[in-house]
Amino acid sequence: MLSRTVMRKVEDIADFASKQSATSYEEYIRLFSIYLDDEFKKYRPINEVTQFAKKYGYIPKAERR
Repeated sequence: MLSRTVMRKVEDIADFASKQSATSYEEYIRLFSIYLDDEFKKYRPINEVTQFAKKYGYIPKAERR
């Protein structure tokens, strides 16, 4: 189970990526995924974070172009 702090951080990253991408959904997904990977690269268990982040459009590195 993720802590509220981690969930809030994921939501903040989603908001920030949304503002940075303006109106482009593809750009939002790209930025959100990059920012999330950077923020949580040392967080364990990362699979819980990625499952939660998928609600916001996260795409794991293995599935990106």
